[in-house]
Amino acid sequence: MDDYTRNASDIERASTDGLSNISHAGLFARFVAFIVDLAIMAFVAFSFVLLTQNTVCKSSSYVKKYQEEFYSYQVESGLFEKTDDPKAPYKQKTFDTYLGYQDMFYSYYTDYLVNKCPEKYRTSYDGKEAYWFNVHVLGQPDDLNLYPNDLDKLHDIVKNNAPALFTYKLDGDTKLYNELALPKCQNNDPSASIDEENQKKLIKYFYIPDSENTNNEFCYYYIATLNLTSQKFVSKAYDNWYMHYYTLPLVCSFSLSYLIFFFTLPMIFKNGETIGKLIFHLGIVNKLGYRLSRLQLIPRYLFMIVIVVALYLFLGLNLWFLGIITFLALASYALAIFTKEHKAIHDWIAGTIVIDKNHSEIFENATQEEQVKNRIESVQSLVHDVEMPKDDETVLYRNKNYDNQKDKEG
Repeated sequence: MDDYTRNASDIERASTDGLSNISHAGLFARFVAFIVDLAIMAFVAFSFVLLTQNTVCKSSSYVKKYQEEFYSYQVESGLFEKTDDPKAPYKQKTFDTYLGYQDMFYSYYTDYLVNKCPEKYRTSYDGKEAYWFNVHVLGQPDDLNLYPNDLDKLHDIVKNNAPALFTYKLDGDTKLYNELALPKCQNNDPSASIDEENQKKLIKYFYIPDSENTNNEFCYYYIATLNLTSQKFVSKAYDNWYMHYYTLPLVCSFSLSYLIFFFTLPMIFKNGETIGKLIFHLGIVNKLGYRLSRLQLIPRYLFMIVIVVALYLFLGLNLWFLGIITFLALASYALAIFTKEHKAIHDWIAGTIVIDKNHSEIFENATQEEQVKNRIESVQSLVHDVEMPKDDETVLYRNKNYDNQKDKEG
């Protein structure tokens, strides 16, 4: 009896729902094998990302173009200044007096966004720049009722903090709407000095250094930079840069890594195994329990990446994308847990079954299975026909016909 026939007769099998030659893989083994595959794939993918960013992306003219465009908007706005650090090419401006910050924000809103930003995105205040600034930045009441729809949109620090610090400049009892509001501590005298304590309060309204912001307080610098990044021309430049430097390398690297570990290697290995399945002695067969064809691996392994890429193209990388992917993953595992044959979504699509190779025989087809069974039966029949010696007999004397023939021959 050859090794193949002997092994085929000795294997112990679990319940296989009518498929006598295989045992389904344990759910825990499948889950751990998948986690192993995912960890290996992710490690290789992130390595590809770093390699791509440090070689291809940094030298790419597209990446440099969009990066420089985004950085130039930061500096041209007047809210940031250049640095010599390539990792942080710009930083926020700082001043010793509140007037430095006030002038910077006034210039940003009434000069840069009006005259210097890309022409199609420019705005206009109809000659009421100072009044707009008083209402929206210095927190003064909209006495002229020009911005009734804007007041509810103002940040809390403008509505709650600024009125305690600033007031309209007066000419007698007349408010000068076309001149910038003054700090209340000056008592309507622009030439009056501001003591150190009040100067600190005014500066704190406009800017709080990160090292001193232990309570995570907001300052107006936050509002201004948020306004800048929300401008369409800035967000477009940032999105283009982010796409070419982060998203494309990430998508391409994960796709390549996935194709290597979840498609190419299963195509090479005999039973469509991934590395995780090899470690835990799992394999894949067709729905009849026989060796699968390589064509079945195409829908089984490419189905997932096609779904992921399609969702990414339609939805982008957002909560909807992550939510749908999570739902599909949970639904697939629910099918594997609660269905008789423990098939996940991709198993149903490809017509495959994951098996425990240690307790299964994988035949090419039904013909080979029948041939092996016949060989097993013939060998077993031969064994039963052979007369075995008793415990107290030797092989030499157990055959009486042999002994008698020897006696006759003398």
